Amino acid sequence: MKIHKSTSHLIRWLFLVKSIFRSEKNLFKLLRFTIGEQYESYEFVLKPKGEKKINGICYEIYLYEKGDFNILFNLSISRGILLLFNADILSAVYYRFKGNHFEYLLKQLNKGLPHNNKMEIDPFRVYRAICNLDSNIVLELLVKKDGNTGIALKKAHF
Repeated sequence: MKIHKSTSHLIRWLFLVKSIFRSEKNLFKLLRFTIGEQYESYEFVLKPKGEKKINGICYEIYLYEKGDFNILFNLSISRGILLLFNADILSAVYYRFKGNHFEYLLKQLNKGLPHNNKMEIDPFRVYRAICNLDSNIVLELLVKKDGNTGIALKKAHF
């Protein structure tokens, strides 16, 4: 049976689209939390850490205390995971690592992203890379002034 050239291109295109969604889905699964989730999903495993106003919006900050998730990409999340809620909706998640792991985490995160949407290094800031996962969610990797590394998963207009 002979397959037309256009059918062959369509099959390859569908395979590419499917693999893009699969890789992003695996990354979201690794990161565990989903922007937009309700506070009630986590209320018994969170420790309040205060409030922070960002761009005029007040966020409640919590430390994730359930001991089931403390390793990400084979690195210990030694400084904890912070979840920021606005109106009981998860708006941002910060994974914090002790020390500079920028190059390693950049490589690991890019493995989970589609080939046409890799994290880009910010040319104006040392040790910062960012990627828009969709129109509403941004993934950011950075090393702070104290030398520790963080991954942020947050609303695009955060």
